[in-house]
Amino acid sequence: MNTNQAPKRRGRRGLALLAISALAALAVPAAGWADSMTLAAPSTPVQEIGGQVSWSASSEEPALAVVAANNPGVPCASTPAADQGTTLTPGHLLEGGHVGDWSGSAGFTPPTPGAYILCGWLEEPAGLIETDGGPITTSTSLQVQVRAPVISLKLSLPRAPQPGRPFVLNLTATSEVQRHVVVEGMTATKHGCPINSSVENDQHLIDQDVTGGPWRLASNVEPLRRGTYIFCAWADPTEDSGLDPQASASLTVHVGTQAPAPRPRKRHRHRHHG
Repeated sequence: MNTNQAPKRRGRRGLALLAISALAALAVPAAGWADSMTLAAPSTPVQEIGGQVSWSASSEEPALAVVAANNPGVPCASTPAADQGTTLTPGHLLEGGHVGDWSGSAGFTPPTPGAYILCGWLEEPAGLIETDGGPITTSTSLQVQVRAPVISLKLSLPRAPQPGRPFVLNLTATSEVQRHVVVEGMTATKHGCPINSSVENDQHLIDQDVTGGPWRLASNVEPLRRGTYIFCAWADPTEDSGLDPQASASLTVHVGTQAPAPRPRKRHRHRHHG
């Protein structure tokens, strides 16, 4: 009988040890849980068109999110205070922070095309009033390629101009964002149109802002002598002062003359050797 009872006592002791081990495991925090943050942006952001940068975060202690947009080629700094980008998120005055899984978003309007770097940080609140500037618990980054807006310009004539008579020049313009459109006319040269509207001091036949479209803009051109002329159109950002156009078009006009006929190609006779 005694030999049968000893194993039962050892079994109860083993169950008690398992129960204590289970309670100890519950008392220890889950290994590997650390603060994390991810960023997301529109798939094809466009210059000067606003979009939303969103983030998803997980934090063990109260944390605040800071997001910035760095110019092309400028990496993220270790802290928001040291970063050289434009901060997209507002200040966190009198905010206590978030715990667990949370998310948010901020507006992003890129002023120029290029490969921007979005930077994100989670920081602990620094104090009761000035809550930004606390220790950084995690950081992340995301590169986004911002494209230039789609712009189209096309010059045309309703009818062929005659020497000494005024005529009409049309411009059909379309632009995703507001652009300043200028049209000038000049005597044609082998160099074609200037690189921008600021090179010459010619009269602006069309000078106005365009958004959306297509829009048809007409200009009454003063009488011209017999000859060959070129009309040039440029579309620039409104604050660019005509220096760096994002689209251009040209139209060669022959007043009282015909366009030179293409030279006929010489036919080369192939000799057959017998």
